[in-house]
Amino acid sequence: MFKKRNYNQKAKEVIFKIPQFPHISETFLVAQILTAIKLGFSIKIITRKFIRENISLIEKYNLQERVIIQDYRIPKNKFIRSLKWILLLIQNISDINYIFRYYRVQETFSLTWLYQLVFYKKFNKASIFHIQYGTNSTPIDKLKKIKYLKPAVIVTFHGHDAFFPLYGYIDNNGYYNDLFASNSFITANTPYLSNKIEGLGCSKDKLKVIPVGVNTSYFYPKPTQKDSNIIKLITVGRLDNVKGQKYCIEVVKQLLNLRIEARLSIIGAGEERENLETLINEYKLTNNIKLLGSKNSSEIRDVLWQHDIYLLLAVPVENGRRETQGLATLEAQACGLSAIVFDSGGVKYTVKNEISGFICEEFNVNEVVEKVKYLHENRKVLQDMGENASRFVSEQYSQSLIDEQWGQFYNEIIKE
Repeated sequence: MFKKRNYNQKAKEVIFKIPQFPHISETFLVAQILTAIKLGFSIKIITRKFIRENISLIEKYNLQERVIIQDYRIPKNKFIRSLKWILLLIQNISDINYIFRYYRVQETFSLTWLYQLVFYKKFNKASIFHIQYGTNSTPIDKLKKIKYLKPAVIVTFHGHDAFFPLYGYIDNNGYYNDLFASNSFITANTPYLSNKIEGLGCSKDKLKVIPVGVNTSYFYPKPTQKDSNIIKLITVGRLDNVKGQKYCIEVVKQLLNLRIEARLSIIGAGEERENLETLINEYKLTNNIKLLGSKNSSEIRDVLWQHDIYLLLAVPVENGRRETQGLATLEAQACGLSAIVFDSGGVKYTVKNEISGFICEEFNVNEVVEKVKYLHENRKVLQDMGENASRFVSEQYSQSLIDEQWGQFYNEIIKE
């Protein structure tokens, strides 16, 4: 399957905590788990919900056998719930000081807190607790804060979890205070996201930047016959305002006004589909722009090979949230496509400006149109940029390099 590397013989197990597993649009979470396995760790996955659809990749690596549903086994009947709470208290009387401290750090009294503590107690022999998403850090943050949880704790933020109000309604009233006060480590995929987390109150010495990597043995350039009279553009991602697909549509409209034959493929699903369809119809671009819906990795790669330029025209949304990295931009470049992006959030870290593509001013559609026009009219430059793009990703974002970074980080925190 793949070669394991033992970075530390004492490091036996990593516990991943994921809100729901798997998620069709979050293959990078699976990649993170596979990284730990390659590094020689055994793993378990704690999740509130296990989705048994679209799990071919999960089954390939037998990850479904490592899933533990986060079930505190709290009886619904109030009397039985209280009786069991007393029994758990007696059974765990040796931990009474920790139990008392755990209840003290809670804002209200609830029988649930003891059930939580007992559930996580059984994982105390693990080496690392690796939590995906800051919003998923409870109750580990409090258990670590009172020094009850023994494993090292890493919390990896992915973007939306660093922008308030969370989910549109949760304000930042010390939301991450317990996490930042605990002896936990925080990781982000770009310096942009790292700075955002630091601004929330996280100490800089607890923060580490490790990008999401690309499997460059899977995403690689493949020469294909292309029509030089047509410029074929593509963007990949959930259909969301932050991804800026509507600006890609505006680019096509302007290119056609310049009598440049342009095509755009949009891969992804989401709430913005209806609005995008309306805009495409309004501009009478149904022959030039195709909404292809969701695709798996193999299908995305095949479609990428048929295109010339990748676009990510990401923009800020209501709460100031911006794209924090943009994995699909790297995958496209790994496949030999030059990339044109807006300078939004952490996107600029995924493109080598004027080498693998162009970084344009946020919201400046005219600048994007100029760059596309230039590459369309200078096919040798387009080809050279595509080669540079593939080399750039291989040298800075290949999964093997990112695995090495995680191996070193895991090893460092275990030794502390």
